[in-house]
Amino acid sequence: MNMTGHCRIASIGTYLPDQVVSSSELMDEIQSEHLFGISNTWIEELTGIHSRRFAASDAKPSDLAIHAGRRALEKCNMDPKDIGMVLYCGIDRDWIEPATSHRIQRELGCINATCLDISNACHGFSNGISVGDAMIATGAIENVLVVTGEVPSHLIRDVIKDIKENPTLENFHAKVGGFTTGDAGGAVILQRASATSGIKNYRFDSRGRYTDLCYYKFDHTGKRCGQMIMDRISAVMIHMHQSLIAGTYKLLNWRPDDVDHLICHQVGSKPHHRLAKLAGISLEKAPTIFQSYGNLTTATLPVTLEVARPQVGDKILILGAGSGLSISQIGLVL
Repeated sequence: MNMTGHCRIASIGTYLPDQVVSSSELMDEIQSEHLFGISNTWIEELTGIHSRRFAASDAKPSDLAIHAGRRALEKCNMDPKDIGMVLYCGIDRDWIEPATSHRIQRELGCINATCLDISNACHGFSNGISVGDAMIATGAIENVLVVTGEVPSHLIRDVIKDIKENPTLENFHAKVGGFTTGDAGGAVILQRASATSGIKNYRFDSRGRYTDLCYYKFDHTGKRCGQMIMDRISAVMIHMHQSLIAGTYKLLNWRPDDVDHLICHQVGSKPHHRLAKLAGISLEKAPTIFQSYGNLTTATLPVTLEVARPQVGDKILILGAGSGLSISQIGLVL
């Protein structure tokens, strides 16, 4: 699917919890060396992820989203009452019903905003931006807050328990991918594009036949469970991006040298290097966050955007991805 953009990113807000948890600590927790003969440095050596942030054990996804949304509002001095829609797009939510965006609206004071949750695994933030863009294009809304909060540390605690209860090498490899994730909140405020800035084009692709490579669900007993087959997910994701990138550059009328910042969904060092290579963009233009924060799932894009510190007029290429599998390629001028 191709979609022309009509909005710009007016502000970015992020939030990272204070607690730092190293990859070696998680491996020690499951006694990886004793039970499986696998060093506690294995995750860091394989992915480049040496640590991630954990929120408090009782933190709700909306807590992190509220922190990020408040910072986005403060950075552009926007009155919360001027937000016309709150789109929450995290993997996890506070509850099944109602939409988590309602609590975010209430706590931030966005009393005039319509509320909606969007869900599409790690790809949710890209989808959230496109939905907000479409609402702005209709003229129904002028300011949209797209926001997420992720606490996969809750799932990591369950994974540790699961591996301890079923300490087989097969179970370890099916579940250990969850250790690559980290907690964070992220937000952007969208407004109508100007003559010089805005999102130029979106391209989306989904391939449901790869659903089983990565999932997070509740079993028949109500217990959280999941798996993440990291190498296969990355290989398919790279192939999907490779099949679209030439057409994306053509639609944008850009060459790789025109791009000032490459913002990728980040799951580790090898996939990141391969994405930069297929886009023809130097690693110096592709900021990384995975080393210290891990895979921030839906919060990856806003956090990486903030780390990149783009300037007005910079050209940005976003390569998004999420289990399912879904990908997106988005070109914008800040």
